[in-house]
Amino acid sequence: MAQAFPNSKFVGYDYHPGSVQAAQAAAKKAGLADRVEFKVGTAQAFPGSEFDLVAFFDCLHDMGDPAAAARHVRKALKADGTSMVVEPFAGESLAENMNPVGRLF
Repeated sequence: MAQAFPNSKFVGYDYHPGSVQAAQAAAKKAGLADRVEFKVGTAQAFPGSEFDLVAFFDCLHDMGDPAAAARHVRKALKADGTSMVVEPFAGESLAENMNPVGRLF
């Protein structure tokens, strides 16, 4: 996203310090460190406010309290901000999940 939108700034949060360090190194290697930063923080208590966009990419379902994470995001957004959730589509039955992605899992 930072490559596609060079006039924007991005902040990523993760509760795992090692993942944050790896992400920081990747941003630096990609030449994006001037507009991308990563910090340690949980989805229910990350710092910051007045975000234009907060995105969850295939992670909300793994959080211990996804409802609390969603509430925190709502508070962290600007009044006209957007929350984007990208999650895998999963059916209710095994048969509904017998597709290329379901087979992979």
